[in-house]
Amino acid sequence: MLTEGSASGYEIRKLLMERFGHFMRVSYGSIYPALASLLDEGLVECQEISQHSRPDKKTYHLTAAGEQAFVASLQQSPGRHRVRSEFLALLCFAHYLPADCLRRLLDEREQEFREDIAEADTWLQDDGAKAPAGMRFAAGFGVALLRAACNYIEENRQTLTPAHAD
Repeated sequence: MLTEGSASGYEIRKLLMERFGHFMRVSYGSIYPALASLLDEGLVECQEISQHSRPDKKTYHLTAAGEQAFVASLQQSPGRHRVRSEFLALLCFAHYLPADCLRRLLDEREQEFREDIAEADTWLQDDGAKAPAGMRFAAGFGVALLRAACNYIEENRQTLTPAHAD
């Protein structure tokens, strides 16, 4: 996020959640230690800004070395693509759930996915038009995954319910 300019830890998290919140969770507990580490390595610099009747605001910006390290890290493979999902872990034990509970969980997740699709589609039509090609590609990829998940739920939900009596 600092490639776009200076930002506080709060602003970094906000940007991360806006752009990547559908497929990554980022907490302040990971942002601030990462910023401290980057600061120690000379990859970012920090500026404290006085605020009236509030603690000083710390904003961070990339150094030239930080920008070089960022570009170098982009050239490395991110490793194997993994999907982490508490929902899928829960479904591994679906045979313990009452049918009405299972239907509710499937309906809720499908609705959540549809809302995420609508939000991403809106972004792609509005702000996405100005975004770099890689961001548009990632958003489109995310939408494709969410649509596939909705289709899978719709087409296969009955495979979970036959073992349950209503």
